[in-house]
Amino acid sequence: MRRSTTRKKEVVFSSKRSLRVLTMNIWTFTEPYAARMCLLRAGIRKLDPDLMAFQEAGLEGRRNQAREVLDDLGYHIVHQFELKKPDKRFSNGVCIASRWPVKVAELLPLQVTKHCLHYPYAALAVRVDAPAPVGQMLFVNSKPSWQFSRERERELQALAVARMIGRHSAKDEFPPILAGDFDARPDSASIRFLSGKQSLFGTSVHFRDAWAEAGDGSEGLTWTTDSKFVKDFVKARLYMRQHGRRIDYVFLGSFHDHAKRASICSCRVVLDKPTRGVWPSDHYAVFAEIDVT
Repeated sequence: MRRSTTRKKEVVFSSKRSLRVLTMNIWTFTEPYAARMCLLRAGIRKLDPDLMAFQEAGLEGRRNQAREVLDDLGYHIVHQFELKKPDKRFSNGVCIASRWPVKVAELLPLQVTKHCLHYPYAALAVRVDAPAPVGQMLFVNSKPSWQFSRERERELQALAVARMIGRHSAKDEFPPILAGDFDARPDSASIRFLSGKQSLFGTSVHFRDAWAEAGDGSEGLTWTTDSKFVKDFVKARLYMRQHGRRIDYVFLGSFHDHAKRASICSCRVVLDKPTRGVWPSDHYAVFAEIDVT
């Protein structure tokens, strides 16, 4: 993989600069790995995100997928397995990359029932030391259960993540940002709960869905059989010919709960096109720009 030796300059927000957030399931070391990672790195350099949430980020022995992709781009990187080593069955987890220094707030295991023990589902929360006018803020990457039949688990996981965010951001002036591969459609209970459309187990919260507020009006599909990678999986494992869902999200904390105001000025599905038949991942990425000035 070609590496750049250029480091990014420190960003100071201005009237023309937004807070840029990218989330993507990067599909661990799945082949064609080198070709995929070249596309991912090129996309990241072009989009120039400030904060990134990766799911299924590979870490095995000395190999660290996020560090390989972001080498020499000047990001601060924290991987789930750098904080708590998994057993030998697992080679991927959640990972956060930030333009600015971060401090780990909490690594929250999401093994909420016996049905979650086959994978290290987790949410990783970090405190980001961003420049003014943002200042200290909380950034969270969540990866709950994926199976269609596990919405109860996703409900419990969403509730646990919301409570964790409340513990660490209640006194923050800038609203927290929650991103990830939530493996749930917008009309599912777990996403309805997070976006303030229903309560769960006597609790209600409100996070702003960036795509719902600032997308292009389409469904915003992020996992679809338009991709050969997904088509092959869906045919072999789910026994379907066609399938598409919006399951990857960027959420901004509620304007009701934090003193500093922020507006979602755009949200796009990106890294969603093949190059010579290769996509960067089986998921598409979501890229949101948040006006903080």
